[in-house]
Amino acid sequence: MNKNNNYVPGTVSSAFVRLFLRTAQDYGIAPTDVLNACSVNHGVLDNRLARVEACDFEAMMRWMITKAADPEFGFKSARYVAPGAFGLVGYLIMNCQSGGEAFRLVPRYEALIGNLGTTDLAEGEHIVSVRWNCYCRDPLVRPHLIDEYLATTVEYARWVTGRDDIAPIRIYFEHKAPPAETLERYQEYFRCELIFDSGVNVMEFDASLMDLPIRHPDPTLLKTLQEQAEKQHQELQQCDPVVIQVRSTLQSMMERTIPRRERVASQLGMSERTLQRRLLEAESSYQQILDELRLELSQDWLTTKEWSVSDIALRLGFTEPRSFQRRFKTWTGISPGEFRRREVNSSMEPSSRQARSA
Repeated sequence: MNKNNNYVPGTVSSAFVRLFLRTAQDYGIAPTDVLNACSVNHGVLDNRLARVEACDFEAMMRWMITKAADPEFGFKSARYVAPGAFGLVGYLIMNCQSGGEAFRLVPRYEALIGNLGTTDLAEGEHIVSVRWNCYCRDPLVRPHLIDEYLATTVEYARWVTGRDDIAPIRIYFEHKAPPAETLERYQEYFRCELIFDSGVNVMEFDASLMDLPIRHPDPTLLKTLQEQAEKQHQELQQCDPVVIQVRSTLQSMMERTIPRRERVASQLGMSERTLQRRLLEAESSYQQILDELRLELSQDWLTTKEWSVSDIALRLGFTEPRSFQRRFKTWTGISPGEFRRREVNSSMEPSSRQARSA
């Protein structure tokens, strides 16, 4: 399958991809068929692959839209909207105090959902405008992404506030009006004035929406989630999409064995030489990413498993324990055994203090 990269470079979260894969099932399209046709890693289905390159997402959308042959494909995806579809951003919104707080968070963190566009929020005395600038340039896919954004924004606002009566004042669509039958359903769903062929994608709401309370806010959890979102946001800004892809693919494959570079390249639909070149352009390498994952896994296993150092070395793909011990000391400055003893002693300290105080 040819993949036309009509997006600016970026990635899309697997959770968001699954929103459309679920919609495709309503048309008798199996998720695995979509992934196979577009050469996308099946780790998308269970989140072993955390993010998908934007060009792959576009290819999947084009394939599903063509197969479904329904102008409402993007619009109908709103029926499956849930916090999980938006990942961390969905849970951030759920724990805000008000509609205003939630809307103001979206422009900051929407890239965590995907690099598909940007949201601009304009707050007036009587009207609040939400404008979405879509990055997709594919003429088939773009209208569906726009309709999904507008429909899920309204649906999620109704869901988190518990107010099914929420409706925009009017909506401007950049694309032309859909067929009459589809237009009737849009009208029934949005319950407002719809203006097509306007050149922009804008929803106008009454300013009172910003004061509506969210159903179950949790300020403490919101603060924790925002810290996580900030960290992920910074990582996305710093990390090239190909590095994210290689890391996610390696992570899912390392559960069984340490894959060779050519196998990872094959999983990502590129040659080994292309993978090497793209990693070099991102100032990274296969070995660097592998070593980072090996360090993370070794520290986790030394802390949480009762496996011997020899077993851990073997699981991480080292031919002999001594090689692993040398590499671990290079990474951390201490041996695996010393690291394990420190972690065990550290975890016992609180209970020891409690025993003494008792």
